[in-house]
Amino acid sequence: MVASPLLLRTIGLKFARSVLDKRLDPEQKLWREVLINAFDETLITSSDRKPSLIKIAAHNWIISKSNDFRKVCEWGTLDSEDMRECYIRALQRKAVTFTQRQIAWQKYDSLYQDMTREPLKEIKKIKRKKIDMYRNEIKKIPTTLVSSIVISVLA
Repeated sequence: MVASPLLLRTIGLKFARSVLDKRLDPEQKLWREVLINAFDETLITSSDRKPSLIKIAAHNWIISKSNDFRKVCEWGTLDSEDMRECYIRALQRKAVTFTQRQIAWQKYDSLYQDMTREPLKEIKKIKRKKIDMYRNEIKKIPTTLVSSIVISVLA
């Protein structure tokens, strides 16, 4: 298993001790790698659209207590609540942060998905114009960190 020293320092000692157990079979290692990858994605610093959406998806997956998250932890023989708590502590220490622009890209993506589901072409055009205007506004948003701690799902 490969976990960067930055990730291990950022998420914390309990996380590091849990995921780096050497006495595992290959399947358990695979599922731990899935978990490590998700935690690593929460450390993305880029405020471009795609990296921001990847970061927020990873954040939401860990925070939401989804069955998928619980299963991946279980298959990797990890306690899902412990893993989630490690992440929340990293958020509280501001070791994992989000920029205003990263969060704005999530709203943009929701608007875009809504537009693509619209069956009427006239309404779709109107929504497209609003989305284009919002995209231009996002580009003006500074990449400063959000001051509040985000311990909920980002919608």
